[in-house]
Amino acid sequence: MSGSAVPDGTADTQSVEVAVNADGQMGIVALIRSIEQAASLLDAVTAGDLELPTPCTEWALRRLANHLIAQPRIYVTMLQGAPPGWNGREDYDQHLGDELRTRGNTLINLWREVSATDALMVGDPDWQSAEIAIHTWDLARALGRTTEALDQSVAQRALVTLDRTLGPTRKGRAWQDAKSAPEGSDAYTHLAAYAGRDV
Repeated sequence: MSGSAVPDGTADTQSVEVAVNADGQMGIVALIRSIEQAASLLDAVTAGDLELPTPCTEWALRRLANHLIAQPRIYVTMLQGAPPGWNGREDYDQHLGDELRTRGNTLINLWREVSATDALMVGDPDWQSAEIAIHTWDLARALGRTTEALDQSVAQRALVTLDRTLGPTRKGRAWQDAKSAPEGSDAYTHLAAYAGRDV
């Protein structure tokens, strides 16, 4: 009579890795869309827009735009295990969308090289997408544009990520407590409100 096999946990581990990898791929897709939508808005920025106020009350549009451009660089250094270098020297005033696309492509290519196991330790494409999506709303608001035509699924996924990561009550200086958006608002406006913006 043959003995029954004793589970060694390998199948469960493989199932977890497959699930993480699948969700990670969805996160990368969201990050691609988030970068492209921000870049498209940056394409519309003119020299006369650079001093416009933004929902980030201490930043004019120029600083907001350069913060967006800097984010892929910051995420790349984090994925590579280096200090993020938050205080970069980005100060572009033209070709803003192209600058973001170039850096974004580097980030996406790096994410595609990261294994599912490593991804759990070095970062989260969904968090990166969420940060860019929030600032996309900031940029649209500063330019007097609506976010209704943007890919709402990106903001919906970002909202889930913020809720999972931060929750509605925060104590950090960078994040205010979640607020409510008016009934009937699009997903980007709900995301901005959840990020603590006045909408």
